[in-house]
Amino acid sequence: MTPHIQARCETVRPEAGNVKVFTLRVQGGHFDFLRSLQAGKHVALSYPDTGGVIQQRLYSITRKPDADLFEIAVKGSGRNSVSDHMHATLREGMTVPLQYVAGDISVDSILGYQRIAMIAGGIGITLPIALLRELAQRARNGLPVPDVQLLLSIPRVSDIPFLHELLELDLTTAWFSLNVFVTRENIRSSAQFKVGRPSSEALQHLQDPQAVVICGSHGFAQALREYTAKTHPVSRMLIEAFSPPAAAPLDIAPEPGCAPLRISVPGSDRTLSPDPGPSLLEMLEAGQVPIRSQCRAGICGACRVKISDGDCRFEPDFCLSDQDKAQGHALACCTFPLSGALTVDIGSTS
Repeated sequence: MTPHIQARCETVRPEAGNVKVFTLRVQGGHFDFLRSLQAGKHVALSYPDTGGVIQQRLYSITRKPDADLFEIAVKGSGRNSVSDHMHATLREGMTVPLQYVAGDISVDSILGYQRIAMIAGGIGITLPIALLRELAQRARNGLPVPDVQLLLSIPRVSDIPFLHELLELDLTTAWFSLNVFVTRENIRSSAQFKVGRPSSEALQHLQDPQAVVICGSHGFAQALREYTAKTHPVSRMLIEAFSPPAAAPLDIAPEPGCAPLRISVPGSDRTLSPDPGPSLLEMLEAGQVPIRSQCRAGICGACRVKISDGDCRFEPDFCLSDQDKAQGHALACCTFPLSGALTVDIGSTS
């Protein structure tokens, strides 16, 4: 893992939808780290939540104006999270530790295509805006760019970050079009704005995209992946999710009489007996069992494990193949143990 590198907060500015944009300058980062900072990828920061507990969180790099300078857009959650504490305390002149850069999506991921669709939910706009800014700069430099259609789903018009920038791009370029679906507000429909969620019909009207970029919550990303697979089965899908799968609802908890949940890890002397509810990743971390993790949303595959026995609920992920799953491989962040003796092999994931 990359040793902590400090970044100095240069500016803080508010955006719509309870979002703040932080401009950070890397202090003494080595060449490989600076090169890895690309718009569209995400950077891991260490920062305390409102209770003072240091957490690691990933934030999309929405702009990189210089080799050592980048921006992140952080939405407050109202749940005493790291993002809330950053909103309240991170100011110009302060420093934050950076751990590493992750993610596979950047402008290089889409330059080989002629037609791109981008589908975003809420603060998932951070990935499209990063890619669109890079494409706009290429267009200004006279370089070819693909035609891009953006479908954005958002509760209210006032919640849309970067709206002025998106509208300006739509109205002043021939290669970009914006379609906003407003889900919790009655508005007058127009060329760019419609009421409701993106439907399968709306996806069918996309102009045969060769690649589709999807970014939103885990549930949003999964639902749109299924829609896209049906309507545009030959399109390459590039997916980013910013939230973990939901914990097990009470109505699918283990029935009375089921064997108690016990988790053993080969090579470890620990046997865990947690209550059902959290993900396997959270259970292992709470039991101080070392396990790699990054995105916590089923994208990166860092928390891949092999599971045998026990009863689990498996939420959809975005990286394992059907063959992987048939062989017992799973992602700890998308696995919710329910009952029985579960054996989790962290070392045999090849």
